[in-house]
Amino acid sequence: MVLEGAQDRAFGHVDEAHYRWVTEHPYVAERERELTEAAFAPLGERVLDIGCGEGTTLHHLGAPPGAVGIDASEAKIAFCRAHVPGPRFEVGDAQNLAFADESFDHVIVRDVIHHLPDPPRFVAEAARVLVPGGRLDVLEPCAFNPLVALHGMLLPEERGELRSTPRYLEGLLAAGFDDLVVTKLCPMPLHRVVFHPRFGRPGWGDAERWVATAEQAMASLLPSTLWSYIHLRGFRRRR
Repeated sequence: MVLEGAQDRAFGHVDEAHYRWVTEHPYVAERERELTEAAFAPLGERVLDIGCGEGTTLHHLGAPPGAVGIDASEAKIAFCRAHVPGPRFEVGDAQNLAFADESFDHVIVRDVIHHLPDPPRFVAEAARVLVPGGRLDVLEPCAFNPLVALHGMLLPEERGELRSTPRYLEGLLAAGFDDLVVTKLCPMPLHRVVFHPRFGRPGWGDAERWVATAEQAMASLLPSTLWSYIHLRGFRRRR
């Protein structure tokens, strides 16, 4: 898949400020680590991260040696190789994976499906490169969350978030995966607004306490149908 138009303008280049924010900001980095581990741990022995971006997911998972990350952006892959030692990074197409059948026992995918022009093709490819019984973990934004919905409406490159619902994703993955389990994570990520590196105040350390209090309250008060992330775990259908 070649990045074009709004997708290329948004994701074809390296966003080092975002990488530093999610890996070094004292509050944001911890929340990202918690979310990443909740979705993808424990890791398999042969891991493929599809749409790895700047490598933040594998960073938060300990940059496991032997893991492989792919992304359509050559610039991002070069950045990963320089900043996330341990895994192997390659330029690749999520819908045409350059790996032999049954190459991995664990595929992880974050914030990718809503950007793809042909999600069913991606599902078929993810199933193909997994061993029978191999695990797929998907983490996608939930269209029912107010912050996600606003994000999808405001940014052309994020329009796909508006179709990202548990029912849609479960139906999509059911074509190649069994024993699907759907859970909701991250009730209301206020920290991503308050501490955003561009339009927020990332250095506002005094706000961390009240942001944490507000997010904890949201976890109790907000129904899980409105939480910001959908996590799906399934296993490649055995022949």
